[in-house]
Amino acid sequence: MSRSSFVIILALLAALMGFTALRIGAPDLLGVDAVSADYMIFHQVGELSRLGRAGEAYDAEAFRVFQQARTGSSIFMTWTYPPHFNLALHPFARLPPALGYLLFTGLGFALFLWSMFRLAPGAARPILLLCLPAITMNLLTGQNGFLTGALMALTCHFALTGAPVKGGLALGLLTYKPHLGLGLGLAALLRGGLRLWGTAALVLGLLALLATLAYGPQIWQALAGSVETSGELLASARYKLERMSTVFALTASLGLAPELAMLLQMLAALAGLGLVAFAALRGWQLASVLCLGILSGTMTSPYAYDYDLCLLAPALALAWQPIRETLSPAARALLGAGVLLSGGYGLGTVIFSDALKSVEITPPSLGGIGLLIALALIVTALARAERT
Repeated sequence: MSRSSFVIILALLAALMGFTALRIGAPDLLGVDAVSADYMIFHQVGELSRLGRAGEAYDAEAFRVFQQARTGSSIFMTWTYPPHFNLALHPFARLPPALGYLLFTGLGFALFLWSMFRLAPGAARPILLLCLPAITMNLLTGQNGFLTGALMALTCHFALTGAPVKGGLALGLLTYKPHLGLGLGLAALLRGGLRLWGTAALVLGLLALLATLAYGPQIWQALAGSVETSGELLASARYKLERMSTVFALTASLGLAPELAMLLQMLAALAGLGLVAFAALRGWQLASVLCLGILSGTMTSPYAYDYDLCLLAPALALAWQPIRETLSPAARALLGAGVLLSGGYGLGTVIFSDALKSVEITPPSLGGIGLLIALALIVTALARAERT
């Protein structure tokens, strides 16, 4: 892709960001709900934290009451982020929601782009094009997929360029999304060296201490309660499974009993983490181990949305050379289609949500099929590269 084409795409994405800011700042003007974008949840959690009421964010009923009074919206979302993420939301909550969204999303997107060009300067453009559906979902929702992808990319970049302390700092910050970073943490523990995972552990400890000092030790009990509530809601299919790409979402949306779907998810998680451990202990290249660590994040939790799939960008960057050298053109095309389907399917359900509601159809989570195809081909490429 040429540089001029890439710039045009960035300009269109910036326009989409501006439209989303208008939707957040003037919902009545556009006839949308005041909480039509997920960023509004972040903003309200930041407001609760600033008011000294952070624990209410983890109480589903208390949070619902606060949101109803604050925005008039009845959209319901549980809050299961670790308390140290609340600290990061404080400064954005001081701003009007639209401006807060622009800063949160704009800075996250800029960091994501910068980190990808640091990790894979020669391949960043085509990789970002493949991840365009996930990028679009983050701009539409104001979610934190950019931050997740950027921290993963920086962890890997610094680990591969002999800067383990910086890599550990990025990995420690990634603990705001622990279910996605678990595999990368395992890769760092087994192959990253003492300075990398030691720094990450220190950063996590400091963040946890700051959150405890800011909100009190009871905040952790509140988090545990919210996680339990979220698990119950997920098991009862109260979340939008069609926008998830996990094994649980795929199988449950196709009619499998939630208990069996969760069992398959647990087996997938064990397989993903086991593959990371296998590659690390067998002496695979560090880039391959880190790539598997990132990819395992898509398997470790039943809860992962389309916007989280920005993490595929650093994984593809790490596997780019093996993909080009070991996969046939047909396999590479199938891999690209899988990546596009994994993120694009959820985007499609959002674009056509009104039409789907009018015919009372709840689509299955077919994005998971695309993700499984992509994962299988990336792992195949890495394994073939290790044998050469």
